[in-house]
Amino acid sequence: MSAREEEAALTESRRIEELALNASGGPHSLVYDGWLLGYRRDPSKRYRCINPFYASALALDAKIEHCIAFYAGIGLPTLFRLLPFSQPRELDSVLDRRGWAAFERTRVLRCSLADLRQPARPSAAVELVEPPAWEPLAAPLLNLDSEALPRFIARAANHPLPQLGALVRRQGEVIACGLLKIEGGHAGLFAIHTAEAWRGQGFGRAVVAALLDEARRRGAGLAYLQVTAENAPALALYRRFGFTAAHDYWYRAREGEQR
Repeated sequence: MSAREEEAALTESRRIEELALNASGGPHSLVYDGWLLGYRRDPSKRYRCINPFYASALALDAKIEHCIAFYAGIGLPTLFRLLPFSQPRELDSVLDRRGWAAFERTRVLRCSLADLRQPARPSAAVELVEPPAWEPLAAPLLNLDSEALPRFIARAANHPLPQLGALVRRQGEVIACGLLKIEGGHAGLFAIHTAEAWRGQGFGRAVVAALLDEARRRGAGLAYLQVTAENAPALALYRRFGFTAAHDYWYRAREGEQR
């Protein structure tokens, strides 16, 4: 890959990350010298971490200490989310030398919807449900407790971009779900989940196929999603649709704060 091609790939990866943050429905971030300091109290780390997206001007050591103080002040662990385009480029190695352990590597995948493959799917009926009606239906499957659910519903109700949920039911119970969010011709897939007792029967595949069909119908040209690097069944599923690697990201934290 030439230097120009590598720079173009990193630019596309950064744009996908921006889209994913926008899809969250209000990232609750402060901008600090090119870094986004997420402070949403959320089970997902990506909304309560440092995203070092853009060029820095301040001294790196001082920036790191500022972030430690900021998160200590609001009672959250200090988490860095590192990406191939993180700025400054030496940040990952600096944190490594300072004892910030890397953990939870995640793959970001992309797929051209013009080249989408359509693997065979089961005859399961997939319901398409507009948020915020989708959220309380999917909440038990996603293990959202009664305290988190109202915030989940409120974010969906106020989300400014097109979105659509999908569900599969058995005996009246939701056993598989997924969520689609669209911005600027990009379709993000989120919350793809199948109940453990029903895995391996194609219900996740049916949800993904239904959401990608809808994304293409709505004019999206590119789909993206993220999956932990250890989730081999999910990676195999997405490859069947034609998803390929865009980039990885991983977290770094000090001992006792990897949560």
